Amino acid sequence: MQDPFPIQPFTRPVNAKIRVPGSKSITNRALILAALADGVTGLEGCLFSRDTELMVRALQGLGFEVHADSAAKTIRVSGQAGRIPADKLKIDIGNSGTSARFLTAFLATRDGGEYELDGDEAMRRRPIQKLADTLNALGCEIETTNGFFPIRIRPHGLKGGTAVIDASESSQFVSALLLAAPLAREDLAIELSETKIRRGYIDLTLEVMKSFGIPSENLSSSETGYRVKKSKGYKNLGNGYQIEADASAASYFLALPLAVGGQVEIEGVLENSTQADTEFANAMTRAGATVEWGETSATCRFDLGQQFPQALRESFYPFSDTFLTAAAIAPYMQGATLIEGIAHTRHQECDRIEAMKDGLQKAGQKIVDTDSTIEITPQPLQPATIETYEDHRVAMSFAILGCRDFFENGKPWIRIIDPMCVSKTFPDFYDVLENIRT
Repeated sequence: MQDPFPIQPFTRPVNAKIRVPGSKSITNRALILAALADGVTGLEGCLFSRDTELMVRALQGLGFEVHADSAAKTIRVSGQAGRIPADKLKIDIGNSGTSARFLTAFLATRDGGEYELDGDEAMRRRPIQKLADTLNALGCEIETTNGFFPIRIRPHGLKGGTAVIDASESSQFVSALLLAAPLAREDLAIELSETKIRRGYIDLTLEVMKSFGIPSENLSSSETGYRVKKSKGYKNLGNGYQIEADASAASYFLALPLAVGGQVEIEGVLENSTQADTEFANAMTRAGATVEWGETSATCRFDLGQQFPQALRESFYPFSDTFLTAAAIAPYMQGATLIEGIAHTRHQECDRIEAMKDGLQKAGQKIVDTDSTIEITPQPLQPATIETYEDHRVAMSFAILGCRDFFENGKPWIRIIDPMCVSKTFPDFYDVLENIRT
């Protein structure tokens, strides 16, 4: 693939039906729980991407039988009823936050062994100390590298009781603890030292746990924390656990009609989904689009000839993975877009606020940012080559910006550096764009 990769603009409104990949968040949670369950589980509609492949390889290295069929989008996992076979392993976690946090707590459930987790340079800038501190208080021995990866884990099982966690950096810390909690020796109460955290992904974790056999009455939540009663462990689901389409990936195609006009139907996304990023569809309606929900799809429509998108001024805190999509189409909005509540995104795959600021300024936009906000005031657009900072969401968001034939000559004016960083969650993203453009 050409690098930088030119985004070919649409010369007419889009009219398409697509299916985005399965949810990364659900796939990686389901892989962990299938490994902890008491038999064989078949997962369908899985995401096959760098993040999920890292999780599959880690589980295989730990001694689990995992058979993946990328063509069929299925993964078959033979669970060991809470037992982790291998007692020693070095695990490559790349830049996968879910793999890093979930595997850390997963390994802490074992009584004995020695493990090392390390990733790429970007992963080594992502924090892990607060999760390590909590797991250490529960009986594990985790040594970090000044609060970051690589880390070394010497587990002794989780004793249960009360665990205090500061999850202000990532709600994945809480999800990791919850996934491991049914294997603790006693009930586990998780107390939040900071109650303002993103609850959507934690709610998703609880729903997946219920699907794998944890009774609802064993799980409780409050403003200050969560409680998991000791249980008999996770149950295999046989064949047929269906992974929902990824709501974060759907955001790019929900935004596309506001950039180029027309309509896109996205199959596999659900109005009543537990994925927090489904809220992005409502944000697009607030911007002036029409979103219609079917039984198993969503259709977004926008008529550029009849209306002008309205700028958003709101918090994206609960669904912050999609703020980049909203920021990227802000130059097409009427008025200045203000996105708030996104301070934590400075510590994800990259500093996402800075990355969006950099790219939008290169494209000629006026940007004002604070620690937790970004404001984009539309200015005349100009051709730009976008640095992605190895972040898949930066690449895909700016690709949507470049889909409009802004200069009315049918020629690419946005180019994406390191375009295949999208393989983290959406390997065929550019193919999907090309297919619906033609």
